[in-house]
Amino acid sequence: MDYITNSKNRKLKNKIHTLLARMSFNFLHLSSSSRVISIGISLSFFSLFLSWFSIADNSLNGNAFSIHVGYIGYIIILINSILCFLLLSGTGKEKIKTKAHMTFSDHTIIIASGVTLLLLTLVIFNSIRGFVLFYQNIVIGDGIVFQSIGSIFIAIGGLLYYREKKRDFLSTMYVENTGANDSIFAEYEDILGKNDPDKKNMTLPL
Repeated sequence: MDYITNSKNRKLKNKIHTLLARMSFNFLHLSSSSRVISIGISLSFFSLFLSWFSIADNSLNGNAFSIHVGYIGYIIILINSILCFLLLSGTGKEKIKTKAHMTFSDHTIIIASGVTLLLLTLVIFNSIRGFVLFYQNIVIGDGIVFQSIGSIFIAIGGLLYYREKKRDFLSTMYVENTGANDSIFAEYEDILGKNDPDKKNMTLPL
């Protein structure tokens, strides 16, 4: 039994090690905008494990999954899961967008997600401040701070992502147009005599 248990543990450790290695490899090969978005997602996920508020009067600590904050933690997990899918799925997201007839671009979804998370966090912050009517000693936790910073990182990363895609598109168009112009001039090279080594300069008779 011990041998079987140890074998299962080794397989589990190898799978976890392989998963972490792939994640680190993907992160190192991400663009600068995708790295900013990944940092924002990581901060957002990390905020779920922190305290969002505490009430000293009755020793109450609330996190993102508390009823006092509207169970916002589940919404955060859903939005961040969608963002992770956009960053790591590759061609899979295009197939889903085609089947669902979605016309939204990736940067639009990323920016909208960051802004939505930030607005939700501000709403929860104001709601917690409203508890002052019932309790006196209320402390805002670090979870709200990390979630706000993560949301800002996601929104900024979406803007950088848009700029990168726009620059790549313009570069591609420039290369295609340059190639088209070269092919057009190539058709007239024989007439212009640019590449004919046998032709000599014409001289006028004296």
